Amino acid sequence: MDSRFSIALATCNGEKYLAALLDSIARQKLPPTELVASDDASEDGTLTLLEAFAACAPFPVCVLRQPERLGVVGNFSRAIAACGGEIIALADQDDVWHTDKLEKLATALASPEVLAAFSDADVVDADLSPLGYTMWQRVRFTPYEQERMRQGEAFEVLLKHRIVTGAALAFKSELRDLALPIPDGWPHDAWLAQLAAAEARLVALSESLVAYRQHETNAVGGRRRTFFEEAQAAFAVDRAAWYRGDLAQWQALEARLGERAPFALRDKIDHLHARAALPALRLLRVPVVLNELIRGRYRSYARNWGSAAVDLLVK
Repeated sequence: MDSRFSIALATCNGEKYLAALLDSIARQKLPPTELVASDDASEDGTLTLLEAFAACAPFPVCVLRQPERLGVVGNFSRAIAACGGEIIALADQDDVWHTDKLEKLATALASPEVLAAFSDADVVDADLSPLGYTMWQRVRFTPYEQERMRQGEAFEVLLKHRIVTGAALAFKSELRDLALPIPDGWPHDAWLAQLAAAEARLVALSESLVAYRQHETNAVGGRRRTFFEEAQAAFAVDRAAWYRGDLAQWQALEARLGERAPFALRDKIDHLHARAALPALRLLRVPVVLNELIRGRYRSYARNWGSAAVDLLVK
């Protein structure tokens, strides 16, 4: 398979950490064919850094200027659309790549049946000191789920929760035509991973190939939350509104896949319909929640007993 890599980089006021990322890209054992950097109306020195790098980089660098803010998803979409390589790797402006990142991803993507691949990432602080855990640990991507992925059940694993970090993801360019435009509400990395898993194989590499930097201005971030913090967040959410938003996202995926949509996706949508329609009176929720538990849907598409308890107790 052709290993010509395009790197799709989205930037926005990223001058503080951008130089370290660009240096790590330049040091790749398998150099990229090009870097496409889409800048989202930066007001700092980001564009100056990109232009200086473009002048001396050992590969072509295309800098796209966006005068008005598109947001993270729109900015990544613009970068992805402009890539010309056979494989597209995503890059966040504040991370540092291991020198063998592209090489390892190219090996994972060599099989014709594999459409996308992602690795683990070391979570580090602003100074690149390890915080003692990886992103897979942060998102609770368990050994059992990893084995299911190896057995070809990536789509079902991703229906339960999002585990793919965009900075660790690469995909074949043929996925782009199906993926763009990205529907409202979907993070770009989760959308790309879910589509790849639906259409072909999504491979998980257990190695950490990225230093995933945490700092004061992360767009998403990967810091661990305590049980108390997670409980607080759960009780603060308007559950009915949250389910309606979640439903809209999965229905958008079903519409994009059309007749190719797996049965499990329809089953998850039915599960969310049931949860979104839970009565206001908590006692009347019991039969619905019990039915979803008996059918195994909380186990397959949520956090099992924990999610069931939230549905019974939270407004």
